Amino acid sequence: MPIVVPALADINIPPHVKVTTTDSFESLMSEIGRRSMMGYAGESFFGTAFVQGSRLQFTTAMPIQKMVEVSKTDRSRKKDNVRDVTEHSNRPQESGHAKQVRSYLMNTACTGDKFILPAFTFNYGVGLDDDSPIASLILFASGSDGTNAWPGILLLPQGAKLDTTDGAHRRSQIDEILGSPKVDDDAKEALKRNAVDVKIVFENSRSDSHQDFADCGKAKAIPKSLVATFDVRDLRNQRSRELVMKTPFLSKYVDATASNVNLSSKSRMIWSMSAVRMFIAHIVDHHPDQGLTEAEKTQGAEDFFAALIRHLPQLAALEKARKDPSSEITTGSLRDIKGGDVALRGIGMAIFARAFLQCIEDDIDFEVMAANLARIDWHLLACERSDLPDGPTFGSEVQKNALPTWAHLLVIGESRYRVSSSSVDADMAWDKICNQVLAASGASKTAA
Repeated sequence: MPIVVPALADINIPPHVKVTTTDSFESLMSEIGRRSMMGYAGESFFGTAFVQGSRLQFTTAMPIQKMVEVSKTDRSRKKDNVRDVTEHSNRPQESGHAKQVRSYLMNTACTGDKFILPAFTFNYGVGLDDDSPIASLILFASGSDGTNAWPGILLLPQGAKLDTTDGAHRRSQIDEILGSPKVDDDAKEALKRNAVDVKIVFENSRSDSHQDFADCGKAKAIPKSLVATFDVRDLRNQRSRELVMKTPFLSKYVDATASNVNLSSKSRMIWSMSAVRMFIAHIVDHHPDQGLTEAEKTQGAEDFFAALIRHLPQLAALEKARKDPSSEITTGSLRDIKGGDVALRGIGMAIFARAFLQCIEDDIDFEVMAANLARIDWHLLACERSDLPDGPTFGSEVQKNALPTWAHLLVIGESRYRVSSSSVDADMAWDKICNQVLAASGASKTAA
């Protein structure tokens, strides 16, 4: 007599899925052996069945090659209308995303390096007809324990294909790599030595399957600063993290979780990790000797920041506060003085990158450069933000009080302004600094 599982009583199980139960783990495992002896032509997967979102689901793992063999993708095409799109399981392929996935796999999995892929989400139940094979799910379940997760075996008959709900780009790129004559056999074998985790949702409503895909895409993207901190396979990220970790001041004042280059005005941190990566990237991209590595191009960056911290008054004040927990000096208070301190924003880090390169190109001592940068008034305005009038004259008053060095950075609205961090604006600011400050001291090409 079959066991009645209370947790499945109200679950709509598709007609192409047959669920049976057994009351012992030994009999569950013997099902695989029995079918092997009988020459079962389908596939058997051990895993866990469970209830989630009022659906029966099953999670397992399988070799990459096997995953490709038992699954399929059903893509709509670009510019399809709503009706056409809703008749397919997957979105059109995005070439940029596909290229990124392929590059990631070729540089990691295909070389035997460490890598990780999110779980694939498949469906069995949508788009099946009377001739489609029936999958069997055998659960080790008791009718009285009230659980909603069970060890189980999924028997996928020959010819059955799991429909891809989430992971179509990953699956297609794996399939293309394994079948490409341009990829050498060693790379293919390295990829096939891996397995992937798989979730299968038993659902026969295409609309609900589309909703599953949409729900999978609702996870919040990882902030760029966190990517720069974690993804040290990227050499610029690696060098950025090294610079921060080796400089106590940066370790204290760099936000590794921020989504943007600029932080909020009241943040106790000074710069985001994205801003530090911007510093490293500019130096790497514009270094006079492109034959050097990232580490060689940025050699001395730690000493450069040490010099800046010693000479720039706002950085020196924050360094003192870092060492004295009782200090009343805060980043937010310094950042807001006279309309805002440019050095304490993302654009400040961009300007520092150009100063570092100037030292490399003209053989300027870091201490000399830092002392000259300390002569600059880094404030945006000649007055406090609170002194600006509200109303129709706000914009003109901002422009009137903007310091010439930074005026081009201001993006002014009706009642507020923001500070640009673009590369072009950083270049323009650096040109002004070279002409107005460094030239006078003889510490730039302009002076020569």
